[in-house]
Amino acid sequence: MALSSSLLGMLQKLPVFQDLSPTQLKQLFGICLQENYEKGASLCKAGEKSDRMFVLLSGEVAIYTPGNVLLVREKAITTIGEAGLLTGEPRSASVSTESPVKALLIRRGSLSKLMQEDPALATRLYRNMMVMLRQKLIAADRRIEELSRNRGKG
Repeated sequence: MALSSSLLGMLQKLPVFQDLSPTQLKQLFGICLQENYEKGASLCKAGEKSDRMFVLLSGEVAIYTPGNVLLVREKAITTIGEAGLLTGEPRSASVSTESPVKALLIRRGSLSKLMQEDPALATRLYRNMMVMLRQKLIAADRRIEELSRNRGKG
């Protein structure tokens, strides 16, 4: 898939794609599929096989627990599903669109093949995803701490 230089620049600022060379970014986005979703569409459901990651180019999604509790809303430009893409574990949450969404899909099989062909790309992606996941865990810990404090006030 061909991407404009301005879009490539924006995507390179995402934590998961930081420090990738322009060539590596072009290789990576060469395996992407572009999809459009209407408001209310389901991108993935908790418990499903994790075989793809989404790069939201426009729009907003809501992420829910298996019990249908809203965890967070995410707006473009961001990534969704990177943990499952790495681990292959079933989805831990459901994601639905809150508005029309344009997204790039990166499929696990295509990414695995590309990473075998370019070990430097694989190393950077794994490192970036590890840093991202750590940041998400820290943010979740802060939310839990805040909820715990608020619970004690009531």
